[in-house]
Amino acid sequence: MATKLDVTAVPAEMAAVKYAKAVGHFAAIQSVPFAFKLAAYPIERIRLLMQTQHTNTTFEGKSFKSLGNTISHMRGEGYLAAWRGVTPTIVRWIPSQYIILFLKDHLNGQFPVYDKKTDYGKYFFGKVGSGAATGIINALIWAYPLDVMRQQLATKDKGTWRKAARDVYAQGGLRGFYRGFMLDAPGLAIFRGVQLGGWDLTKDYYGEEWGKMSRLSRFAHGQAISLMGSVFSYPWDTVRRNLMTVTGSTYVEVYKAGVSTAGGVRNFFYAGFSARVMSSFVNGALLEAFDEWKRTR
Repeated sequence: MATKLDVTAVPAEMAAVKYAKAVGHFAAIQSVPFAFKLAAYPIERIRLLMQTQHTNTTFEGKSFKSLGNTISHMRGEGYLAAWRGVTPTIVRWIPSQYIILFLKDHLNGQFPVYDKKTDYGKYFFGKVGSGAATGIINALIWAYPLDVMRQQLATKDKGTWRKAARDVYAQGGLRGFYRGFMLDAPGLAIFRGVQLGGWDLTKDYYGEEWGKMSRLSRFAHGQAISLMGSVFSYPWDTVRRNLMTVTGSTYVEVYKAGVSTAGGVRNFFYAGFSARVMSSFVNGALLEAFDEWKRTR
């Protein structure tokens, strides 16, 4: 007797194969900005050392006021020390980008739709709002605890990421992995709102001309938008990172100590920002790579 073919299983299998191919293609596309991220990681560590120097007692007596001073210190630690904290970055990177970029498109569809010709203000805040919500959700469910471990390794611990996780847990339990999150949330909302929302608004502004631009031009636009988000959000990031280096201090106490040690609000808020600019080319590559994936899948 002939076996009856289960035709309902075929579409499901085809969908699973198509999804697996899409995920694989996405990972392949993201390999370029991921490689940039790894290559630029020493600059990221320089930025973290400079950004937390005003409250971090681990390197007491060391000066991280300039790129030159910080680079000299890292040279003294040895070549591999430049990548201290890179393991949490590797674990965090592709899943985090997957969440951010796909969630952004999903949330765009959940926000009320406004006509950009008649209600541009509402249309604008809808795009920025979806980007802001994306940044906060991604940090809450995945990225933030890994970033806490990365900073622990980059600025304090010399051991493994497992040791860093144990130290963070010993200092504050599970809540220790989210220390500073309430202050970082507005900064994340600003950065991702400007970066992701600004990217969509820029593409809408150019319309059909956007597709005719070179990849380099689109990358430059993404880079400029990301840097704008960094300028506005960096002070929030600085305060929360300094809060993560000490225990038992409040936001206000960290702010006052940082401003006093740095010699002014601007010096404290933007400590290490030059290194941030140097390593931020990954952001432009990320945005363009994701759009390239959507165009070719």
